[in-house]
Amino acid sequence: MDQECCSMPVSQRLKEFCTQTKKYQLEWQMLHYAGLTLLILLALELAVYFVLWKNDPAFLHKRGWWILYLLLTIVFTAGALWHFKAHRVKVSCMHGMMIGMTLGVQSGLMLSVVIGSTNGMFMGGLLGMLFGVMIGVYAGRCGGIMGILEGAMAGVMGGTMGPMIALMMKNDHILWFMPPFMVINILILLGLSYMVYEEIAEKGSKAEKMPADFWTFFSYCFILTVTFTLIIVYGYKTAFVA
Repeated sequence: MDQECCSMPVSQRLKEFCTQTKKYQLEWQMLHYAGLTLLILLALELAVYFVLWKNDPAFLHKRGWWILYLLLTIVFTAGALWHFKAHRVKVSCMHGMMIGMTLGVQSGLMLSVVIGSTNGMFMGGLLGMLFGVMIGVYAGRCGGIMGILEGAMAGVMGGTMGPMIALMMKNDHILWFMPPFMVINILILLGLSYMVYEEIAEKGSKAEKMPADFWTFFSYCFILTVTFTLIIVYGYKTAFVA
């Protein structure tokens, strides 16, 4: 773990990733799981819309985009967490802190922006903070107490920051802001998986790979999607967004 970080240039690693799929089987599996889960969840959301909400003319305008961003948040957060947890190896304190911080802040931030935009600052901040802390602590515990603390602090910070962004930009082109915002956050999560490969899988000679199966991955994503979709549609809303 004391070797230099990222021994292979990024461009070379990406080229190798595209041409040597067998070497990067776990990473391709992560992308397949995430892509398939996203498509299934999107199809289910559309089916529920036509059954329950199609008679609401304002539904797509007020909640449609946010449900899409919710799906992206859940699937890519779950994908990054799945990829890391597939490596059964002891990591250094520094790497544990980095993993906990990244997953904690990104998960809390992305979710809280979505919930903050549809339900207001209270629900967005509360749910984003709890979700970010939960993910950050779970991911960061591999680095001991420092990783746990880093993940918890990151979850609090990201979870409370998102609704502020949502409220401040509500009347200032927030729907134009969200696509680059989500792309950058997703790239950060993919970058975390890149770091996990470089620093844990590639250099950790004793790294045992035991990934969870697709249905386990999908089940967690499905439960989170149903829970947060119900909150977006039927949950408490402040006067700013009601």
